[in-house]
Amino acid sequence: MGDLDGDGVSEVVLKLLGAQGDQESTEGQPPPAPLRGYYLLAWDGSHWRASTLSPSARSLQVNALRLGKSGRCLALVNVLGEEAFPFPVIYQVREHEASVLWDSQLGDNRYNALRHGHIEFADDPKLGLTAMIVTGQANPGFLQFEPGGHRGFAARCVYRWDGQAYVPADRTEYAPGPDNSLYRFIAALHLHDFRSAYALLDPAKFLKTDAPSLEKFRQVIEQSWPEFLDNQVFQAREAAPGSPDALAFELPEKHSVYRPTLSNDGKFLLTSLEREIETGPAGNAP
Repeated sequence: MGDLDGDGVSEVVLKLLGAQGDQESTEGQPPPAPLRGYYLLAWDGSHWRASTLSPSARSLQVNALRLGKSGRCLALVNVLGEEAFPFPVIYQVREHEASVLWDSQLGDNRYNALRHGHIEFADDPKLGLTAMIVTGQANPGFLQFEPGGHRGFAARCVYRWDGQAYVPADRTEYAPGPDNSLYRFIAALHLHDFRSAYALLDPAKFLKTDAPSLEKFRQVIEQSWPEFLDNQVFQAREAAPGSPDALAFELPEKHSVYRPTLSNDGKFLLTSLEREIETGPAGNAP
C-alpha cells in the first residue's frame, strides 16, 4: 500500500480467506474460530505488527488516500446486503497501527449508500486530498423500484474530506430518463412545489388545452389527483420494454394504476397520465 506512516517502510494489507487451525488441540478442545478478513501489517523495526481492518470477506477494494492534515490513510469498502450497498471505512496509520478515523455506518454522517453502488477515489494534487466518488442506483423515497428489476435511474455524488468525515461536495447528480422524470414529478407534488412539477410537463398536451398555465395545473392536481399531494409511496411496475405498462406505477393499497406517457425528444416531459382502478375477478375493486 506504500508508506502510509512515513517511516520509510511500506505497509501491507493481508486478506485471509479462512485459515483453519488443527482439528483438535492437545487438551481435546475444539479448534479456535478460523481467521478471516483484512489486516494491515506494519514493520516496527523488528517485526510485523497486525491491525484488524475488517472481519468481512466481501470487501470491494482497499485504497491508499491523501487526507491533508490526517496524512496518508487507508480506505476499505465493504459491500452489504443483496442489493450491494457499499460502505467505506477510513483508517489512519500511526505508530505502526491502524485505527478507525471515519466509519460511514456509524455516528451522524452525510454519507448516502447507493444500491449496486461503486466507489472510486481520485487524488487532487493541488489540495493534497483524495475525493470519494460514489455511483449506483438512486434510492428515491416516493417511487420505489423492484430489487433486481430493470427500472430505476443512476446517481452520482462526489464527497470531499472535511477533516473529520467525507461529506457531499455537490448535489447528487441523477441520470436523466423516464423514471427520473416520474420520480421528480411525484417528489415535487409531495412538497406542493407546483412550479417544479409544471416544469416537467408538456403543459398543452398534459392539460389538453391551448392556453395552459401554472394555475390551471394546480387546480387539476388538487381536484383530480389529490393523492399526489399526500404522503404516498408509489411502486414502479416491472414490465417488458415497449409494453403498455413499461412506465406504469401504482398505489397498491388503493388498487390504482397510473400509466404515463413522456416525450421522446430526450427531455422526457410528461405528456399525459391515466389512472385506472384495477378490479377483481367479479369486476369490482377488491
